[in-house]
Amino acid sequence: MTVDERARHELYLAFEELLGAERADHLMELLPPVGWADVATKADLHALEARMDLRFAAVDQRFEAIDRRFDAIDQRFEAIDQRFGALEPRFAAIDVAIEASADRVRAELHSSLREQTRTLMLGLIAAMGTMASLTLGAVALMR
Repeated sequence: MTVDERARHELYLAFEELLGAERADHLMELLPPVGWADVATKADLHALEARMDLRFAAVDQRFEAIDRRFDAIDQRFEAIDQRFGALEPRFAAIDVAIEASADRVRAELHSSLREQTRTLMLGLIAAMGTMASLTLGAVALMR
């Protein structure tokens, strides 16, 4: 038999007649707001607890699997760090070699430019001397 609001109200009115309004209110407050079929029992709570424990155990297993994956990734990163550590001296040696080569190239370029400038200046001086001689020779012939 299901208890609806009409039946609850009739029950309240009967209690009010027999016990008075205040006691009827207290008694109605002790009854569940819905039918007894909707009230959870201790067995229901234990079953819910067991299901929750199973779910939490599954979640814990997933977290453990994720932790193992992170550990594997950490190991990979450590291996990569070691590889980079081994490469650092090589890069340092390459930097020294490049710097030495750059210094050598700068020195050669400086020497070549100095030599080329000297040759160009001597050539210009010779050309000017030749032009001056030709001009003086032409002026002497014209006189």
